[in-house]
Amino acid sequence: MKKIILSLAACVFMIVGCETLDSLLDTTNYQEANTSSFPKTEKDAEQLVNSAYYTFYSLYNGSIFRTNLFRHMIASDDVYGHGSESSTETSAADRLLEVSGDETNSPWETHYKGLHRCNFAIEAISALDDDIFTGDNKNWYLGQAHFMRAFFLWILADKHETFPLTLSSEVENIPNASVDEIYAAIAADLTDAINLIPAKYGYSQEPNMVGRATKYAAEALMGRVWLFYTGFYKKDKMADVTKDMVIKYLEDCANTSVSHFALEDDPRAIWAYTNEYSSGLAYGEGFDTYASREKIRWVRNHSKETIWATHFSLTGTDRNRLGEWLGIRNSSKTTNSSCYPYSAKSNGNASVNPLMVKEWYEDPDYGPTDKRLYGSLMATRNANEVYDWYADGYVELPNFKGDNNKEVERTLFYPKKYIATACYTDDTKSSMYNNFFHAINSAVSDNNNGLMNDAIYIRYADVLLMLDELKETVTGMNRLRARAGLEPYGAYTFERLQKERRYELAFEGLRFDDLRRWYPETAGEIIQKNQEGGYVEFKGNVVPDGYREMPGRTFSQRYAQTRGFWMIPLKQISLQEGKLTQHSGYEEGGNWLFSSGDLPYYDVIKK
Repeated sequence: MKKIILSLAACVFMIVGCETLDSLLDTTNYQEANTSSFPKTEKDAEQLVNSAYYTFYSLYNGSIFRTNLFRHMIASDDVYGHGSESSTETSAADRLLEVSGDETNSPWETHYKGLHRCNFAIEAISALDDDIFTGDNKNWYLGQAHFMRAFFLWILADKHETFPLTLSSEVENIPNASVDEIYAAIAADLTDAINLIPAKYGYSQEPNMVGRATKYAAEALMGRVWLFYTGFYKKDKMADVTKDMVIKYLEDCANTSVSHFALEDDPRAIWAYTNEYSSGLAYGEGFDTYASREKIRWVRNHSKETIWATHFSLTGTDRNRLGEWLGIRNSSKTTNSSCYPYSAKSNGNASVNPLMVKEWYEDPDYGPTDKRLYGSLMATRNANEVYDWYADGYVELPNFKGDNNKEVERTLFYPKKYIATACYTDDTKSSMYNNFFHAINSAVSDNNNGLMNDAIYIRYADVLLMLDELKETVTGMNRLRARAGLEPYGAYTFERLQKERRYELAFEGLRFDDLRRWYPETAGEIIQKNQEGGYVEFKGNVVPDGYREMPGRTFSQRYAQTRGFWMIPLKQISLQEGKLTQHSGYEEGGNWLFSSGDLPYYDVIKK
């Protein structure tokens, strides 16, 4: 075993490992400091923990397709792939396919880098003398490292199901661990995080606290992972963690007097498109946008409702590229009054499934009265004419034309929570920024790939809904319904819980796993049924029979083969010398490859 070599870059240690880890993760060693001299101080311990956070944040700097948030949003029944013919990764995810054998390799390597940094941090900090730490800071740093390791393990388990379980800095080429072994490790790490991180560190806007894992984030993540594991695998507990324990954890997290996390007054104000520069409320009455008419003001990043998220510094180079992939597009990729306040320089992926909109719009328990409907999605162009059931619906961008030459699977509905948002430079509307963050800090790129809004993984609202699901109560649902402008439910039913989760958490990447854990065997059939036949346009042409499945590899067929998991990179299969097993549905010679031109709509193009 070689010594672990470290390099200090921008106050973040790029921790890599031994020969086998180098081959596994394709990392590089920089010999500036080694384990004989590092770590020695409390500051060193903090930097070790920070290195794991940095790995987590870096996922959003490259292709956003690296993230489970985006990939699972696309795979759900709430959106279609959309984009253009060149958006092959998105179209593939929409149908549980892959565009190459290695598109998941970059995030795989990133997650293993993160795991190794956590492993080394846990080992090294544990070995340091307690006396060098201030107060309970040793436990604080260790708890954060355990949380981050649990989070990396969960992301890998959620994406690939099984993989080599590395819980030591001395990494060897090892085979896939069992599902139970992986979830037992996650449960152990989250339990350690809950017990180690001091309860006094709850929600905070203090600069050194923003973005750090808390005891309450660990409790919330335990709830999410436990619900998936026990639902999908039909278990009654996860390792030694029981239902009663999870309820206790979630109740602690939901206790605002302890955790200081809470609901925002308006669910729409969590999302960056409601910022005062884009709406014009920063200058007075506003620019006649949806946000200005509704008098919504963005609560900004680090909301009290955000329990766990990827945070970005307004002075750094990291950015959230979700808006670049989930925004809208027109033929010139030019932001103008027809699409304002949204930037049209995006890829235009993820058109909203109109059948989902119809359910929401026509549901007597929800409908247009629900603030979250128009707050979560928008209608464009002539949606009120195309859809007779939407004749009286709100069309936010009636003059937006889109890109008839490029857009595929366009439905005229777009998700808004992570949409790229522009702003006028001042109240005279003399010119425009493509990225409203440029108005906050001119050092931020004036482009939609420079967005700095939080990528949110767990909200306080989700904690309330998990509690309702576990306890079969309506307490949390009714709090959410009240702030959305709806009447309370009288009693709990599973159907009501399902609908409330779908609409409260729409377009946040959670729907896919919800369906999988509720219906492990039939989720594919449900998603296919909920999508098939919905209105779509293909390169400016209406598809008469609507959204189509791919012959021979429909969504339900692909789900039966993969169970909703994704390919292990072929590069890693090769590096592991026969010890790493590919997930079912992605075997060599299998029908899992998607290429440009495979979408089943070309017959509708007018000659």
